[in-house]
Amino acid sequence: MNANLSVNQLWHLAQSLSADNKRWLAEKLYQSVEEEEEHLTPYTMEEINAWIDESEADFAAGRYLTTEEANQEVREALPWLK
Repeated sequence: MNANLSVNQLWHLAQSLSADNKRWLAEKLYQSVEEEEEHLTPYTMEEINAWIDESEADFAAGRYLTTEEANQEVREALPWLK
């Protein structure tokens, strides 16, 4: 299988499957998501406070973007949002 399939191509491929194969695929996908979620850990308050401190120090030092600059970076990183 081509590793570069788009989500749309994958969807069309899935539509060609039998009902039993779709059910099997759905179960495998749900199982995969559940396994990934088991490995998620919440952030600690110490981590969150450290990020806030770092952000405040960046802002005080003039290291920040204006709304327009941030929007431009997002548009460049995610061209399909243009």
